Amino acid sequence: MVNEESGTGIDRTSIPSPMRGRDPRLLSGMVWLALGFVAGTMVPFFGVVMTAYGMREMVEAQGNKGFLLAAAVAAIIAVGSAVAVPAYAAMVAMTFASVAGTVWLMRTHRANVTGVSVLVVLLTLMNLGVEAGFAMMAGTTVSEVYQSMFGAMSDGVVEAAGGGVQAELMARQLEPLFMAIWPFVYVVSSVSDVLAAAIGSFLMGARTTGVARMPVIARFDMPLWPVAVLALSVLGLGASAAGFPGSQAVLTVSATVLLSVRIIFVLQGFGVVLHLMGRWRLGCFGRTALTVLSIWLETMFFFVSIVGLIDVWANFRKLDRGSSHAQANS
Repeated sequence: MVNEESGTGIDRTSIPSPMRGRDPRLLSGMVWLALGFVAGTMVPFFGVVMTAYGMREMVEAQGNKGFLLAAAVAAIIAVGSAVAVPAYAAMVAMTFASVAGTVWLMRTHRANVTGVSVLVVLLTLMNLGVEAGFAMMAGTTVSEVYQSMFGAMSDGVVEAAGGGVQAELMARQLEPLFMAIWPFVYVVSSVSDVLAAAIGSFLMGARTTGVARMPVIARFDMPLWPVAVLALSVLGLGASAAGFPGSQAVLTVSATVLLSVRIIFVLQGFGVVLHLMGRWRLGCFGRTALTVLSIWLETMFFFVSIVGLIDVWANFRKLDRGSSHAQANS
C-alpha cells in the first residue's frame, strides 16, 4: 500500500534517484500493459506489477485518456480470450480493476488507509462475485467448493498422520474455523494485487519524475474507523453464538472482517516497533532479533495488533494526530 503523499497514513521520505526523469511514452506503456497480462498467466504477482507499470506510464503520458486506452486494451484481450478461456478473461478484468484503482489512488494522492481499504473491499467483492458465477455454472456454491477442498485436505492430513482418533478429532475441530474464515482468502488475494500494483505504479512514477518517495512505516498512523469496525466484528462474533437463522453467515462475515481489519492494526503496531528500533538505535542484529520476536508474538498472541490498538490512544510515537487523522479520513 504505497502512497505518494505524506500525512495520509504513511509518511514519505523523498530520496533522490540516480535516474533522470524521462518523458512517459504511450506506446511503451501499452507494451508493458499487454506483457503484464500475458505474464500474469505464469507469475500473477509480477504480471500485476508489469501491468501497473505500463498503465502508470500511459496515464502519465495521456492523463485520463491513458486510463481509457488501458481499458480498451484490457477489453480487447478479455473479449478475445473469453470464448476459449473464460477464466483468463476474468483474470484480465480483475487485474485491470486492481491496477486501475491503485494507479488512480496513487496518482491523485488518495492512497491512504481509507482509500486503499475501500479498494480492497471492492476487489474482494468482485473476486467473490466472479467465483460465485463460475461455481453456479458448475451447479454448486463457493462455500461448498471450499468445504469439499477442506474435506480433501483433512483426509490427506489424517492419512499422512497414520489415521487414528486424535488426527480425525483435530480435523473436525478445524473444519468450523476454516468454514468461518474462507472468504479471507479473497481479501489476501486483493491485498496482494493492490501491493503488486502499487509497486509497479511507484516504479514508473519514480522513473518519470526521477525522485522516489518511499513510505516510512515507522510513521504509519491509521484513522479511527478501524476501531469501530473491530468492535462491530467482535459483536458479530458474539451474536453468532446464539444460533439464530443465518448465524453462520454472521459468523463468516464477522470473522473475515476481523481478520481483515487486523492487517491495519498490525501495520500500526509494527510502526511502533520500528519507531522504537530507531529511538534505541539498535544495530542489525538487534533489529533482526526484535523483528523476528515481534512476528512470533503476533502469530501466537496477536501482540503487535494489540500494540497497534493501544497506540491509537496512547500515541507512543507522539505523532501529530490532528493532521494525520483528518487527512487519513479524507
